[in-house]
Amino acid sequence: MNTHKQQVTFVVGEDRRLSEVISRTEIEPLLRSLVKTGPVWAAILDEDGLPLCNYGSDSHLEQFHEIRHPLLVEGEPQGTLVIVFDPAACTAASELALLVRDALQLTVTNNLKRMLTTEMHTTVVQESYDQLVETNKQLVESEKRYRELALSLEHKVNERTDELQKVYSRMLQQEKLAAVGGLAAGMAHEINNPNGFIRSNLVTFIRYFERMRDMLDFYQMQIAANTPLHQLQLETGQKRSELKLDYVINDAYELLKQSIEGTDRIARIVADFKSFSHVDESGDSDADLNVELEQTLSVLAPQIPPGAVILKDLQPLPLVGCNPGLFSQAFLNIIQNSIQSRTDGLEICISSRSTDDEIVIRIADNGCGISAANLLRIFEPFFTTREVGSGTGMGLTVAREIVRTAGGNIEIDSREGSGTVVYIRLPQNGQLRQAMIKGEI
Repeated sequence: MNTHKQQVTFVVGEDRRLSEVISRTEIEPLLRSLVKTGPVWAAILDEDGLPLCNYGSDSHLEQFHEIRHPLLVEGEPQGTLVIVFDPAACTAASELALLVRDALQLTVTNNLKRMLTTEMHTTVVQESYDQLVETNKQLVESEKRYRELALSLEHKVNERTDELQKVYSRMLQQEKLAAVGGLAAGMAHEINNPNGFIRSNLVTFIRYFERMRDMLDFYQMQIAANTPLHQLQLETGQKRSELKLDYVINDAYELLKQSIEGTDRIARIVADFKSFSHVDESGDSDADLNVELEQTLSVLAPQIPPGAVILKDLQPLPLVGCNPGLFSQAFLNIIQNSIQSRTDGLEICISSRSTDDEIVIRIADNGCGISAANLLRIFEPFFTTREVGSGTGMGLTVAREIVRTAGGNIEIDSREGSGTVVYIRLPQNGQLRQAMIKGEI
């Protein structure tokens, strides 16, 4: 019996420096919040001992104590967290240092995962492009044979149409995977925020529990020693004050309350992502496109730059017979383009309205706009003005095909430097059914 073994090749990229994985904008808020809690100075040093970011007063640092924690990149020390503090003014410096170290390490790990996802996505898109080039070559060769085989033309056309449909299906699936990869990184960050303070609360609650246990042990020891009631009341009161149990009881309640709110927040994030993906649904159904827009904005929230303004004017809409999951994908592709069109002062206006004949959804931004030359090519597959690896060039192509499948169309009005307006027009269900009967769709 012949045994075939599959060979697996592992490709290891070059080592990354800490400065390539985490940015100053991610480090500075943590150091700022740390210094506000007690330490006088905090810094992140790279593998060469040079500061990536520091915060606080650096005068008279030699008078204070110092804590150092290594930061790992792919399992190797590539940097150091340094905290300088006054022991008399900051008694919890060690715990604060560990908490910030864990937060920084988690950010480094998540950034590495996102970088790996981007590299894998670029590889998949390139492979898909090579496959399409080869398929196109085969179609050109087939065209010559079709002229020679006129009697079998219909059969051959149907055959090639099936092949193209399969290729398009693969392209659509790859675009979905690319979107999910980007969303997953943002969702991970959103979930890690409440998860971080939940973990911190639980660590504090363990210390509170140990104090309560100490109080209970002391009380039982006094009872076993037949301590007189007056003395028992006096000594247990002193012990209670020593352990600060009044504060512990009150704070423990707040810690648990905050932790419950954090788990509720995580549940909402997961629910929004699940609703957006329509993982429990399949095929066409009657959908409220306002709901799909709201869900899309919820999952895109981590990608919206700070200070951006999202204006909504969503008028009541009739239900539309469509595939809700695909329409969410179309909205995602369009709104993502608006989010990426500008970093500072971004404003996005999303509106919807219904007339007797059609449903109109308008998505406008004040971003960089599109040049006249590029405006003619925006629906071409793989056409993109972004850097290699930053976009597939399939977003608007897929969005237009999704809207066309529902009997609608997409119009884009844009000028370079003056923002972009996207109109999605869909016929009312009655007009859509009449068009289908007439064979117009």
